[in-house]
Amino acid sequence: MAGGEQSRRGADTDPPLAEDSPYAPLVSGNDREREPGDASAFGWVERVVSGYELDGPIVRLGVGWFVVAVLCAWVGMVAVALLFGMVAAVAALQTAAAWRRARHRSSRLRSSQLVAGVGALAVTFAATLGIAFTGLALLLFVGAALGVAYLQPSRLAPVVRASITIRSGFFVGLAAAAAVLIDRTDAAALVTLIVLVSGYEVGDFLVGTGASNPIEGPVAGIAAVIVLTFAVSAFEFPPFESGSAWVFGGLVAVLAPLGRFAAPILLPGPEARVPALKRLDSYLIVTPVWAWVLWGYLL
Repeated sequence: MAGGEQSRRGADTDPPLAEDSPYAPLVSGNDREREPGDASAFGWVERVVSGYELDGPIVRLGVGWFVVAVLCAWVGMVAVALLFGMVAAVAALQTAAAWRRARHRSSRLRSSQLVAGVGALAVTFAATLGIAFTGLALLLFVGAALGVAYLQPSRLAPVVRASITIRSGFFVGLAAAAAVLIDRTDAAALVTLIVLVSGYEVGDFLVGTGASNPIEGPVAGIAAVIVLTFAVSAFEFPPFESGSAWVFGGLVAVLAPLGRFAAPILLPGPEARVPALKRLDSYLIVTPVWAWVLWGYLL
């Protein structure tokens, strides 16, 4: 009986991370004992500027994403929901897994990981039914995160555990749902957004990979957005007229870089590798804002 009790207790106790673990925090001493989500546990610059992924077929994947995203935008919102929803769900699962590996390996956290992934996907598909269903799905997601945290205790405080689930799936789900809502409003607007964001990412990547500081890449990306916005304005691609094109292009120039800098804050540390989140990072902030401004412009 005592042995069984000790075994169950051990299952909820996280083993210490090896020093060479890819998810071991880049700190030493007492910092290892801090709760997840404590930004002081990592250098602020390291958390925000997480570097560029150079391993694997990065360029081919980027081109493939652009082509498939544009095609899905023209096919319809269900195709957009499938594409963005699957990427958001994988990003949520990977982010939650990174939190679990980094600090808390208890098997009890697998349910929170599942809530993050399924929740992000559900929020995205709820957007095909409209803004009201999207808001309801977001509320249900938060409720599910809190419910699992309180009903299935672990060594983590319930609020902390719920916050990890929300950080893992809420924001990627919102970004993906906003893309669906934009396509639902006007497919050409989503195509324009994808072109502008992809232009930012190309400029950021090409210059940033060889830059000696974290500023040159975003500046190059913003310059690319300005050039593309000029083309949209000059040819007045629908649904944008000359003046409105600069408003929406300006939003991308300002918010796409913020999304890239905000995404690492959702992770337990700068060393965590979450490829699917990297795919959506530039969309995290700009897509919901674009959806909101577009409604005011078109509706």
